Amino acid sequence: MARRITVEVALILVLTILLSWTVLGAFALTDSADPVGTLVDQTPRVLFGLLGIGLALWTILLIIGAIVSRRRSAGWRVATHLFSLLVALAVNIGVFALLSTAAGGSGGEDWGMLVVAIAGAAAAAVFASGVIVVLVVELLVLPKLPRT
Repeated sequence: MARRITVEVALILVLTILLSWTVLGAFALTDSADPVGTLVDQTPRVLFGLLGIGLALWTILLIIGAIVSRRRSAGWRVATHLFSLLVALAVNIGVFALLSTAAGGSGGEDWGMLVVAIAGAAAAAVFASGVIVVLVVELLVLPKLPRT
């Protein structure tokens, strides 16, 4: 059973990050003169820099959710993982919004809120990638693994 949980968590995390990297890189390539620099430098900065808090929190929630719902149906596990992803990304956006308002104050410069908007758009891409990956892993890949 521990092997199945490890495979579940690892597959969901790695595939979500790879798909998110691809989606965010494709969006960034539309306005880039340097494709290699965009995919190797800018995309990871957005993914791990702006969404690092959310990804770390989701990793913890994903492990807890996989352990708690190991004997539940696939629908229950899908709902648990997607809800935890939504909560983690919302916390991430909330932290950035609080930090940007605290740092910006009332100086009239709204660069902090631009960062929050970029983080929100990146979070939407990660959530869409997470939905696809969780559905594929839980409904197509894991049922084929033996239950031990």
